[in-house]
Amino acid sequence: MAQAVGTQIKQMGEAVNRYISIHYDKLSTLSSSSSQSSDPGPRACSANGCEITFQTLINEGLLPPSYTGINANKSSYKILLKRSGIVPNYVINGLITTTVPWMEGNKTRFDLLGKAMQSAGIDSGMTQSATLASGYSGSWSEKSSNYPSINKTGLLAYRVGYDSSMYSVYLRRDGTLPMTGSLNMGNQDINNVRNITAAGTTTSGILHSTGDTTIGGNAQVNGDINSNNTVSGTTVSSRGETYTKNWFRTLGDGGIYFQKYGGGWNMSDVNTITAYGGKNVQTTAGLYGGYVKSTGNIDANGTVNAQYVWASGNLNSNYVHSNGNIDANGRMNAGEFVYINGQAHQGWGCSPNGLQGRTAEGAILSCVNGVWTGGSKVNRNQCMWLSAPNAFSWFGKRAWELHEKPVICPDNYIMVGTKMWGWAEGVDDEHVDAYCCPLS
Repeated sequence: MAQAVGTQIKQMGEAVNRYISIHYDKLSTLSSSSSQSSDPGPRACSANGCEITFQTLINEGLLPPSYTGINANKSSYKILLKRSGIVPNYVINGLITTTVPWMEGNKTRFDLLGKAMQSAGIDSGMTQSATLASGYSGSWSEKSSNYPSINKTGLLAYRVGYDSSMYSVYLRRDGTLPMTGSLNMGNQDINNVRNITAAGTTTSGILHSTGDTTIGGNAQVNGDINSNNTVSGTTVSSRGETYTKNWFRTLGDGGIYFQKYGGGWNMSDVNTITAYGGKNVQTTAGLYGGYVKSTGNIDANGTVNAQYVWASGNLNSNYVHSNGNIDANGRMNAGEFVYINGQAHQGWGCSPNGLQGRTAEGAILSCVNGVWTGGSKVNRNQCMWLSAPNAFSWFGKRAWELHEKPVICPDNYIMVGTKMWGWAEGVDDEHVDAYCCPLS
């Protein structure tokens, strides 16, 4: 029988704990109730606490309708609930006691009460005096000053409420009763949450935030990060390739820096792209530009093709080829020879003055006063008049006939003047003599 008595008071205690979790809001305000559809009662409350009965638990569906409220030892129960703490975190505790001591004759059966407690568990206890109830193995105690139902020796007691071990199976709505195990929502949602604080790992299938997300440490993402707006950071590192479908922009005075080799590209003004660190720029293809300027040397192992080359200093090359003109505002110095391929004939016309050429034999010619002149001077002391071999021949009176009487200066002579001859009709036609002077 002692085992049955223990099981019965434990059943009563579990029902009261469930009742506290359901009606915490009413118990925390010490509100009485009777015959209300959502809170059927009966529950009688005062400044000292609330009292309910086994019928209250039946009305709530926490005990079966057939429950009589009398245990196997023919005793009923007294259920008192107390409020402690401060608003809004009130704590509800309570004590269930039998109303009839367990006695045989004049002897209190503490032995049977002990066996009943073994069956009821750690929240059970007994009164060893009329003023004190002690828990299982001395784990708790309550005084009659707090619970007036402690009024006899030999009563079986059961602690309920937040301080009881059985109540640890419940999650208190005000947060004062922490979880002692994992919370399994059974694939259900948690809605209308303000803050979630975790000391360990948060695992989620999809992490969705409609507002800002702040991460105080590192974020490890094993998949892709997709942003419909800006991704901003003090430093963004990529261990693989970096792709962009649009411009790659640097917003400050930096640029692209190659960490391994200490060089890169940057701009220090609105006009110039600079190779950072004084590095070389190399390509196996072409380098194109509307304007190329160098403050130092331009070295080419191959050919430099340009429509126009302008140099304010020296232009050094093993071979310079131009399909057009080469203009120099200063002197042109040759450390060896100057080869002139332009050929002309001495005495022919030329323009402009100052041109340099050569004869077919290689003699240097200069354009002087519009005439190709050699390096020799005219020896006017040895000049002579020369006539054509047919100068005095008569060719007839037909005006329309054309006759030539050529006169040519000898080699190394130049013509410096002419003389025209005219004779009476019937003697000969007119002719011109040349005045030829030698060059010395």
